[in-house]
Amino acid sequence: MKRFKIELRGENFLLNLDGEPRKFGFLLSRYLRAVDEATAEKTASILVRQMPALKQGIRNNSENPPRICLQQISEVNSLLFALLHKRQKFELLVEEDPFHE
Repeated sequence: MKRFKIELRGENFLLNLDGEPRKFGFLLSRYLRAVDEATAEKTASILVRQMPALKQGIRNNSENPPRICLQQISEVNSLLFALLHKRQKFELLVEEDPFHE
């Protein structure tokens, strides 16, 4: 299997984190093994959607779904993967919402 660093961007996640639904986005970096880039991207997207904070908190309806976009994917060597594969960066970002300003 190959080793990859994946960077994903999430947009339009309607989450109720503090009693009032608001739109959030996120940036995620993670390392994983996969047979190819397409499988790595799909696996990373599935793993993100299974994160408890996102899975349980999403309030979007089917007409306005959240989106996950690939920002970057790169194959990494085995030494770098061994050093960094347990690291994951997740940054939650508040999206602009004209109705709450």
